[in-house]
Amino acid sequence: MAKIMDDFGYIIKIPEEEMKAIHLVDNGINPYKKIRNKSLQNKVRSEYKRRLIINIVGLIVKSPRHKTLLIKNLQIKSRKKPIIKQIQKKLHKMYMKHLDNLYKSLLQHGKTKKKKIPKHSKTRKLRK
Repeated sequence: MAKIMDDFGYIIKIPEEEMKAIHLVDNGINPYKKIRNKSLQNKVRSEYKRRLIINIVGLIVKSPRHKTLLIKNLQIKSRKKPIIKQIQKKLHKMYMKHLDNLYKSLLQHGKTKKKKIPKHSKTRKLRK
C-alpha cells in the first residue's frame, strides 16, 4: 500500500498497482498499448478514462456552448436532475475511444466553428 497525502493533509492509502497506473498516465503512456500485466493495464485504462471525464466536465462548466453541444451528442432530454450529473453518468457508460474522440472534438469546436464575415460584404455596405 502506498500512502499519499492529499491537499487537506489527510493520508490516503492506495494499492501499489493504482499508484503505478497513476504514474504511468502522468508520464504519458499510451492507454491503448498492451501491457503484460493485465490488471495494471485495466487500472491504466480506468485512470485515463477518469481523467478524460474530468476534463470534459471541466470544459462543460466553463462554456455553455460546449454544454449544449454535448447535450445534443449524448441525447439528454430530461431536465429534472442536474445536467452535469446526467452527463457524467452517460460518459461513464461510453467506451474510452469514444470519450477520446469526443474530448478532441470539444477542443476543436470553439476554434473551427467561428462565423466570419467576408471582406467584400463589408466593403459593399460601405460603398453604398
